Amino acid sequence: MIDRTALADAQNDAAFGDDGWLTFYLDGAPERHESMKAALIELGAVNLEGAEIGFVYAKVPVSLNVVEVEKQISQVRALAGKAGVEIGVIDLDASTDVERSRFYTLWQPPSA
Repeated sequence: MIDRTALADAQNDAAFGDDGWLTFYLDGAPERHESMKAALIELGAVNLEGAEIGFVYAKVPVSLNVVEVEKQISQVRALAGKAGVEIGVIDLDASTDVERSRFYTLWQPPSA
């Protein structure tokens, strides 16, 4: 499901500590994003702007252990599937700062 080497790298990176932010690159029609927004907020998500142009880069807080990371990913995948929103990439970020945060890519779709 995820790149465990990337997760281990984050766990050993001083920029992280015990927690991080899963960043989901979400692609879909504005109304589809809107249908999952409340549930993302319940998960503690931030950075939910951009739905009007079809792209949201939602950041969900997570503890840096494989069980919690996979649990959060499964929850967001279920929400996205129900809403008809595609997940393009999943990164693990050290902070919510989109320009300066250290990150590792945990998942991306297989190449065609």
